[in-house]
Amino acid sequence: MSKHSTSQAFNKKSFLSKAIRCALITGVCTTPALVHAAEAETDQAREIEVIQVTAERRVGNLQTTPIAVTAMSQEALTEHNIADVTDLTGYVPSLVVSGQEDQSDIKVYIRGVGTNNPTETGDQGVGVYVDGVYAARAQGALALMYDLEGIQVLRGPQGTLFGRNNTGGALLLETKKPGDEFEGDFQMTFGNYNRQQISGGVTIPVTDNLSFRLAGYLDRDDGWVNAIDTDPRGSEHNYSGLEIGRVADTNTKLNNTDVRSARLTGLWNISEDLTWTASFETFSDQGNHGILLNPVLVEQDNFDAFIDSPVSLDLTSDVWRSTLSYDITDGINVEYIVGHSQLDRHQVVDQDAGVISRFQEGRTEYQYSDATSHELKIQNTDNGPLSWTTGLYYFEEETNIRFDFDGQGSWLQGGNTFIQPARGAESKAAFLQLGYQLTDELTLTAGVRYTDDLKYDRGGRNIQDCNNEFIRPTLGGSQLSVFEDFLNNSTGMEGADGLDDYTGLERTRNQCAATLRNDIEDESSKTTYLLRADYQMKDHLIYASVGTGYRAGVIQDGGESTKPENSTSYEIGSKSDINTEYGDVRINLAAFFIDYEDLIRSGFDEDKNQIVNSNVAAAEIKGVEAEITWLFGDGGRLDFAGSYLDASYTDYISDNGGDNPGNELITEGPQAGLYDLSGNTLPQSPELQFSANLSWAFSTDHGDYIPRLNVRYVDDIYFTDQNQVSSAINNTINDVQQTGTYFGDDAAGQEAHTKMNLGMKFYPAEGDWSLDFYVNNVTDKMTRSSVSFDNGTAAGNPGRYAAPRTFGVRFNTSF
Repeated sequence: MSKHSTSQAFNKKSFLSKAIRCALITGVCTTPALVHAAEAETDQAREIEVIQVTAERRVGNLQTTPIAVTAMSQEALTEHNIADVTDLTGYVPSLVVSGQEDQSDIKVYIRGVGTNNPTETGDQGVGVYVDGVYAARAQGALALMYDLEGIQVLRGPQGTLFGRNNTGGALLLETKKPGDEFEGDFQMTFGNYNRQQISGGVTIPVTDNLSFRLAGYLDRDDGWVNAIDTDPRGSEHNYSGLEIGRVADTNTKLNNTDVRSARLTGLWNISEDLTWTASFETFSDQGNHGILLNPVLVEQDNFDAFIDSPVSLDLTSDVWRSTLSYDITDGINVEYIVGHSQLDRHQVVDQDAGVISRFQEGRTEYQYSDATSHELKIQNTDNGPLSWTTGLYYFEEETNIRFDFDGQGSWLQGGNTFIQPARGAESKAAFLQLGYQLTDELTLTAGVRYTDDLKYDRGGRNIQDCNNEFIRPTLGGSQLSVFEDFLNNSTGMEGADGLDDYTGLERTRNQCAATLRNDIEDESSKTTYLLRADYQMKDHLIYASVGTGYRAGVIQDGGESTKPENSTSYEIGSKSDINTEYGDVRINLAAFFIDYEDLIRSGFDEDKNQIVNSNVAAAEIKGVEAEITWLFGDGGRLDFAGSYLDASYTDYISDNGGDNPGNELITEGPQAGLYDLSGNTLPQSPELQFSANLSWAFSTDHGDYIPRLNVRYVDDIYFTDQNQVSSAINNTINDVQQTGTYFGDDAAGQEAHTKMNLGMKFYPAEGDWSLDFYVNNVTDKMTRSSVSFDNGTAAGNPGRYAAPRTFGVRFNTSF
């Protein structure tokens, strides 16, 4: 054996251990060299890895689990630069994730099912769970894509086994747990826009049955939007002579990343039958995301923004999670899962950014959200024909929030403040799921869950400045009556007329009043179910299921509420592993039909001067999904994930027809003057989308190289129910009013597009480290995730864009 062969064998042994670990974790191992290395060590043909998932709240093989689920490992997430939930769009069939910058949160859609109101008044249609604990606030879900065993995306309603409001699906994240040996890993990335990312984790055994894992993550860059000091609108637009408080800040980083997180996990094997896992995670985000840009300038590769608000974000989140697992007998296990989270957020958003022809500023003066969940889960663990899982669930959350808005426009001259000292939710549930194996091949499953939800607002008020003046003191609002002038924060009761509740003194501007009082308690309940049959042959599974999902109603300003939202899903699917002369192939398919009722939709009501939620629509959604893996040649691998989606409204009457002549105006009857939106496509529901990942591993005297190519295609996406195909041009540039009409399917959406990523990973012949060179968005395609409907431009509405081309190098090592 040559010297190189000896070192190569040593390196391959390290690869083999990684390959084995890769096969055991929850995730897709998209590193063909690991499997190829295993082949070199064992002199066996390459095989597609076995992937373990927990989609049914117990460990099982992906290929024998009769649910449409996508699994990805931490390695795959890192290679594709998926740092948070928002980066998953395009990699998972039927999944779209977008952000809402005023709240610094996310909106998750699966198969067209989601919500456009993920604020403190509502809930996600897709639940996010970390180590079995529900992530109550969508903002916290942005932080969790590091030091994971893997993630799973469950598509379709999950109405029996999972805790909260899963009309569309569930996203499961499993953090890496400490083992019984000292080991660790470290990663460092440098890229353009001065990106600097460091992450890693280390496992420290203390005794034979007690160990800890400490992991951390830091990611920063300077951002790709430029702050300028010359207002592109000129000097004569609608500011009503306002000059005070408007100073352009050219030193602010825009669309930048500035996040950090740390997690400490402990695993204690108390006895042979009793195990306790507990973790504490802290996270902070100080980046300025989602800056509004003019699409006319974006088409010229001009990413300038005129920022005259003190933009900032200070978001922190602390989460405690605990799982106590006890084997009552050889065949029965009970788990007590508890989680508690605290989220604090302070944020200022420049809502015009020099694009909209007036001043607009939104400020979350404070948001304090506390959530706690408890779950008692009991299930059998033996191998008999009957499998069962049952349990009880309780969740509570309360948010104290104040949001201020200053602006000048057709519907507002001055400021509004929205102060809700106690907006909360309580949810109680009991669940049971049974599976019975009638024969060696045929299994029937039935599940049921009863959920009772309470939503409340205690003491919430909306307050508008009485003299059309602003709220922010530097804009002249220092004398504005604030929350204490109307309410006692402790009791929520109104104070004496004309007197401040705290000081007892006369109000400075006592003619101001709360425009809306928001007190309400609303309770709803629902029984959801699952029925399924699956037939398992040697390497082939087919299944058929019907299941329901439920999302609790939404409370809103003015003390009003909506009914719950409901979905019923019918699905057939198959999962196959096929060995051919051209290599091993895995083909997983699913076809579905969803009857979606009482859809809750949000919109701004100019008469009420507030966001209004109501059950206004019904929809039907049908589609097919495919996930294919092909191992070919000595080191080739192709992974494909794609979907076809037909998501359309069957019943929707709205007072807003948008800029779409296809939205029929009703001229007769009680609905005269309203618009019929039936037939329109649901927002965030592209008809076609797919991701294809091609890689090839080959060896040289210097080491192993793995070049890779990723291509993602996403069809046209509408951001609104109206499916706008045009927008009025009424922007101001250099004091000249722009007029006319823009026509295009992307007037209020994102046109179909393709993005390409390239990478090259290098493993040296000696040493347990690697280098990964990457270029993302190779063609520099600019795409929007949301738009503003004020002041359309000659290239459509102003929008918030994903990043342009980025590149860098990543160093990985383990020990």
